[in-house]
Amino acid sequence: MTGSSWIRRPRVVPEARIRLFCVPHAGAGPSFYARWLTELAPAVEVCLVHLPGRESRFGERPVDDLDLIATRVAEAAQPLLDRPYALFGHSMGATIAYEVAHRLPREPERLFVSGAPAPHRPTDEPPIAHLPDADFLAEVRHGYGGIPDSLWADPDLLRLLLPVLRADFAACEGYRWSARPPLRCDIHACSGAGDHYVPEHSLADWGELTTGRCTADVIGHGHFNLVSDRAAVLRLVREHLGLVAAMEGTRHD
Repeated sequence: MTGSSWIRRPRVVPEARIRLFCVPHAGAGPSFYARWLTELAPAVEVCLVHLPGRESRFGERPVDDLDLIATRVAEAAQPLLDRPYALFGHSMGATIAYEVAHRLPREPERLFVSGAPAPHRPTDEPPIAHLPDADFLAEVRHGYGGIPDSLWADPDLLRLLLPVLRADFAACEGYRWSARPPLRCDIHACSGAGDHYVPEHSLADWGELTTGRCTADVIGHGHFNLVSDRAAVLRLVREHLGLVAAMEGTRHD
C-alpha cells in the first residue's frame, strides 16, 4: 500500500485512465470503499481518504475542523494529480470533497456528491455533537442509520466509535461555507429516496456551485444507498466518467 497517512492507494493501477479519491461519511474509515477498488478497475485507480481516529489511524486524535481536514486531504492529494482525477464523497465526505476541489491547483474532472445538501444552503438540522453520549448516539441512530445493529448491541465497540463520531459531527456543525468563484467542473449529486436529510428537490442546489453541468439522481433508498444500492451508484460513477464501454462485461454483485 502506498500513499500518505491521509490518502491510501491500496491498489496502484498504472493503466488507469483516471484516479478517483473517495471520502467517507462521518464515523467511517477508508474500508467503506474497499470493494470499489476491484469493481472500478482497471479503468479507475481508487484512492481512499483516511481520516485520523479510525482503522490504522485509530491511535490518532480525530479532527473536528472540516476546513482543516480538507486542507490536509488536498495537501496529500497533490502528488497524485499527474493524471486526470475525480472526487467522490458521501454525506460529510461530500462537503469535504467539495472543499478539497477548491484547494487543489487543478480542478477535478468530476465531483460526485452523495447524500449531502449543497453546503451554501443553511440546514435546519439541530446540532447534536454536544449532547451527552446516550442522547448523541440515539440521535445518530434515529436520524442517519448506517451503523449495523450488531455494533449498537456492543457497548465496547460503541465506546471506541464515539470519539470519532462526535468529532465528525462537530466538524460538520462548525463548518461555514465561504463564498468564492464557482467551480468549473461537472457536479453529479445523488441521494436515496426517502433520505430526509437530503430531499430530492435539494440536489439541484449543487448546480449553483459550478459553471459546469450538474446532474441530480435519486438512487435506491435511504441515506446509506451506497450500501444497499452500491451497484447502481457505481453505474452512475462509470457513466459520468465515460467508462461504460471500458467496463462492459465486468460483473458487480
